Order: sequence, then structure tokens, then C-alpha cells
Amino acid sequence: VERDLSLVVSKNIAYSQVAAAVKKCKLKKLQQVRLFDVFENEKLGEDKKSMALSFRFLDEEKTLTDTETDGMMQQIVGQLEKELQAQIRK
Repeated sequence: VERDLSLVVSKNIAYSQVAAAVKKCKLKKLQQVRLFDVFENEKLGEDKKSMALSFRFLDEEKTLTDTETDGMMQQIVGQLEKELQAQIRK
């Protein structure tokens, strides 16, 4: 299962910090996290940027349900909000 997420963070946040925060969730079914876009615009805020991430989840035993995937994404979002004060772009 693949999911994308856009978040707004401080300009001084590096992708390595985002990846480290995601890793702290210790999600065994998370196979890959990939940064695919960085966007800066004054509409986001003077010291803000948007990072777009792609997540790949895999369960070797069965097909993941939307509920399972949503739960893992909620954990990731919670960790990013707590650790990096990230805001999810809607």
C-alpha cells in the first residue's frame, strides 16, 4: 500500500530529521519513506516549507486493510506533529 503526505515544517528542518522521527514509530510494515517534493512559498509562512513524502507499507502475510494503513499513518502524523511541530497540508 502506498500513501502520500504533505507537511509544513520550519525551513531549518532537514529530511533526515523527518526520516528519523518516522523511524521512531517502529512500524514493521513500513517498507520505505521517500521525499518527492519540497515547496517554499510565502503563503506557507516566511520561515516554512512543505515536504511531500511517499510511504510504502507491506505485510508479507496478508493484504493490508485501509484501517490498518490509516492507523499507521496516524502514528506517523502524531510523531511528526509532536517532534517537529509539523502541520499536515490539507
